[in-house]
Amino acid sequence: MARKLIEEFVTLPDGSVVKNHPRHDFDKPTKLLLQHMVAGVCSNPDCVNHTIGSNIQRNSYAGNGIAAHICAAAPGAGAARYDKNQTKEERQSYKNGLWLCGSCSIIIDRDEARYPVALLHEWKSKAELRAMTMVGQKSITPFELQNSVREAIIQTVQSLSTGNNLHKPSPEKFDVSAVVEGYEQSINSIDQNFKVVVTATSDSVVHELIPITAPAPEIQMVFNDDAIASADLAWQKMIEVGESIHIPTNDFKFVGSKLFEYLNEVIVGGTLTLTPSKRRLETCIYFVSDEAEFELATTDSFMGKGSKQFDIEGSALDGFFTYRYFIHDRYKVDATYTFDVAGWLGQPINNLRHYHRIKKAYDFVVKYPKSTVSIEVVLNGHPIRLWDGTFSDFTELFARLKKIVEVAECSKVIASKMSNQLTLKTLDLTLQDERYIELYAQLFKGDVIRKLDYGEKIFTARVDAKESKAIKTFCSENEPEVIIAKSPTIDFFGNTVSLPRMSKKITCFDLVFFSSIRKEDWQSLWCIGRANHSSDSVISIAPDEIPLICSDEDVIHG
Repeated sequence: MARKLIEEFVTLPDGSVVKNHPRHDFDKPTKLLLQHMVAGVCSNPDCVNHTIGSNIQRNSYAGNGIAAHICAAAPGAGAARYDKNQTKEERQSYKNGLWLCGSCSIIIDRDEARYPVALLHEWKSKAELRAMTMVGQKSITPFELQNSVREAIIQTVQSLSTGNNLHKPSPEKFDVSAVVEGYEQSINSIDQNFKVVVTATSDSVVHELIPITAPAPEIQMVFNDDAIASADLAWQKMIEVGESIHIPTNDFKFVGSKLFEYLNEVIVGGTLTLTPSKRRLETCIYFVSDEAEFELATTDSFMGKGSKQFDIEGSALDGFFTYRYFIHDRYKVDATYTFDVAGWLGQPINNLRHYHRIKKAYDFVVKYPKSTVSIEVVLNGHPIRLWDGTFSDFTELFARLKKIVEVAECSKVIASKMSNQLTLKTLDLTLQDERYIELYAQLFKGDVIRKLDYGEKIFTARVDAKESKAIKTFCSENEPEVIIAKSPTIDFFGNTVSLPRMSKKITCFDLVFFSSIRKEDWQSLWCIGRANHSSDSVISIAPDEIPLICSDEDVIHG
């Protein structure tokens, strides 16, 4: 009798005693429905593995999918989430079922506290939604995807590096942009809901993902437990001030798209930047003085608005001029402006992009030194000039503009004298090379005459005591002169250039004689030439010489 009572009644974890009953399993149609509603994919969003496919002989199917009960099918040991109030029909119903792989079905039953009923229902709902969005889409596993991208890149590289003749490689004709284009096409084949634009530089590859369906597909970010608080703070800041936020990719996973789920694997260690949508505004940029104004360019600005401030930003002339306004209230505005010549890299020195416009801006600032920058945007059909400050706010900015143009003007003079067209390979320029560029730009127009500073050192020379000729020359009644000649080699924006021979003639100077105290130079006589109040220098270059590009073999490395 006691044994029969044990079989008929079971004590649940909450202490209540219920009548034991056979397992209320799903029937075959319900199992198939659970499987089909999620396309045979495990409903655990951290798993999403396919659970069914052909066996190796391709004469039947094989898999590890299970129609798991959300609330257990029967009471007893290991009956996770058993609900004594459910009827038999409810336990056997589609509503109480969840399609999982074999591993996940075991995990949820062995850790009931971690996987409560509400969470499993949420998994089920999201899995069904995901399956719905995948109807009509290409199916591709991470393995297939990696192989597809790898093969596309290899084929493209081989094709481009060998040219039309596979037996005669032509790496000098290699087209890097086509490799990026081939990679871009492969990425775009993953998910037809998105267009991917790839930008590759020497140290990074940027993927811009643009939704092309309406409404845009819903992509979810599932954060790690230890990253939720910081993500909430960053999101709040974006809402308040309209600024972009940057989230480490190790802090979350994407769910809801093959493309984004693929990115989970390839963006480890990167950063996700979320930028709030911004309003596009027609814009004109002016340089303004009390007497006149100059229109630098027309462009577009982008206005972002937060609950506590909004900003307007933009650029013109392919990024040469950029600006940004932070507007906190009507009395507090922070504005920044920048001139950036990075866009000139790779351009011919004598044909720099937008240079004619930039030179006109320079001419305006030189003519009207008390100028300001004024940004005019069109908002709701009305032109509005943004805060432009006073001319003193732009002193540093316009000084940079002047420096850029003045160096460019000198560089163009030198480049025009050369038989080869030079491009800007780097923006780096030492102070010494910059001075040579400025000097030679003047020398190509004629001799350069300069008044020397009093006491300026001109030369140091050793005078042999046995050769009295030099001393007699310096001590004669005729006006002494010295000629210093050299042919400098400079780094001309990444191009090694040998400049024409330069002669510097100096007349009227003072001599200071001294003897050496070094043991190896005992009692030798030296002299130093120093400028006096009448000293001038005349610098000229050989009229028959032009600047020449040097190869590495031509340069002597000291």
